[in-house]
Amino acid sequence: MFATRFWTLLLALAGGIGLAVILLAKDVVNRERVENASAILYKELSKTDVALKLYARQRLDVLLSVALDPEVRRTLAMSSVKSDKASTAREKLLTSLRNHNKGLGKYRGDMLIALNRTGEVVAQVGRNERRYGYKLVGFPVVDAALRGFIRDDVWRLDKDVFLVAARPVIEQGQYVGALLHGVKVTDKVASDLSPIMQLVFFAGDVAIAVGTPSAEGVVRAQGAYVAKPLDEVIRSEQFKKKGYSEIKSIDTNDGRFMAVYSSVRGEAAKRDVGYALVTAVPQLESAAEFYEKAGTQDIEALPKAWLIIAVLLVFGIGWGLTYLEGERPVSRLFGQVQALEKSDPKDQLNVYQFRRKIRKLAILINKVIDYKMRSLLDSDGASQKSIDSILGSGDSSRLSSARFKFAEPTPSEVPPAPPPTTSGGPPLSGPNPVIPDAPPATGSNRPPTPAAAFGGPAGGSGAPRPPAPPTGPPPPAVPTSQTEALSPQEEQAYFKKIYQDFVSLKKKLGESTEQLTYERFEGTLKRNRNSLIARYGCKRVLFQVYEKDGKTSLKATPVRT
Repeated sequence: MFATRFWTLLLALAGGIGLAVILLAKDVVNRERVENASAILYKELSKTDVALKLYARQRLDVLLSVALDPEVRRTLAMSSVKSDKASTAREKLLTSLRNHNKGLGKYRGDMLIALNRTGEVVAQVGRNERRYGYKLVGFPVVDAALRGFIRDDVWRLDKDVFLVAARPVIEQGQYVGALLHGVKVTDKVASDLSPIMQLVFFAGDVAIAVGTPSAEGVVRAQGAYVAKPLDEVIRSEQFKKKGYSEIKSIDTNDGRFMAVYSSVRGEAAKRDVGYALVTAVPQLESAAEFYEKAGTQDIEALPKAWLIIAVLLVFGIGWGLTYLEGERPVSRLFGQVQALEKSDPKDQLNVYQFRRKIRKLAILINKVIDYKMRSLLDSDGASQKSIDSILGSGDSSRLSSARFKFAEPTPSEVPPAPPPTTSGGPPLSGPNPVIPDAPPATGSNRPPTPAAAFGGPAGGSGAPRPPAPPTGPPPPAVPTSQTEALSPQEEQAYFKKIYQDFVSLKKKLGESTEQLTYERFEGTLKRNRNSLIARYGCKRVLFQVYEKDGKTSLKATPVRT
């Protein structure tokens, strides 16, 4: 099985390498996505700063129409000299500011303030409307506008944050005041400023405006998750020195996000006002996502024909090696084991036709066969039992389904001949009927008398000693004369009687008689009879059917003449 194991090792190595490549590819893809997201965030950070400036420039441009309004210029010039008509002029200016603010369309301010040249509020619409008389001098954007510059800034008023743009007002060649245009930072403003990436404004550690990009497929993070690292970000050294943070990873219920935090440029920066750019970074959680996220063109680009050929080739090599080193030796072993059923009992498996473990298995089978054969020969301790009594003569007529207990008779079990009977009398019967000795003859070759056979004195003197009782069950009566061998017809009748008794007892004990035929039974009896006659020199053998250890057995007893 070396080739099969080696091939399995190669496949395991190939699979392990492939899995490692996929896992490494997953990590590489995830890392590249993080790096790409970081680069995009820094690039968008610069774009957002430019977008805030452009947004302020656009509001300053639309504010020009308000600064050129004659009513606004006259009123601011009049309020600067504190004329008695200032109160009436203020109402007209308030009405004019309302109308102008409505006409600004999408640039309509959440507050629009008119200042005289001393920085005092003359009129205000939107936030704190009608409030006037207080000064805003000291704010950099206000001071610059009163000096004739256009500026933008970010203010934090209480909990609100405003994007402020300021423009000077000129009347007859002199700066007579300034206009302040403020837009409150809301979700809509954040969405308009960054249409392709999520923009979140924060004040302190609270997200005050969360944008929703208009681009399709952009995943939006909740403001609470974006604000979570703010406390750490604001206190970091990089944020204080550079005005922006490192890339932060944010894990939410909607997936993984990355964010960069930046401070606003203006007055509100001192009060921890800033914004964050957030982007989703989809991660590959498993190798299977490669296939899930693969597009149609990716699938079409696969070399399908070569992949199929490679799979079939690997399968074919593996199957062939398994057959050559596994299935074929087992099949050959199975065939030889089947052949043993019809072969000579002395035959064994040819172990040299096998290799490695199959050879060891064949050797073990041969050892088991030898062990079982020896155990069967020695099971009853019978010195007479031979391979013929177990398996027959080896021909097709042997009786293998019957169990015979042909016990070896001891000298005491070979009974002597009984006294002769009268001619024509009935056959002897008894527990061990035997053939009587021949009539006495003259000379030294005269056989011993029955008394001598039983151990008594020769010539009939003394009382005869009774024979020892035979061991084992008594054999049946012989259905013919005891003085001579049975004729073929009498012997066949006797064998049939034994056969019938044998079959009856087997059925009684629930044993199978399916393969037990008279011809095979008769052949077994004759072989055992001939063996005992040759050993003891008797003329007949008596058989008895009996039960031993719950099984049908057959006892053979030689009758000495």
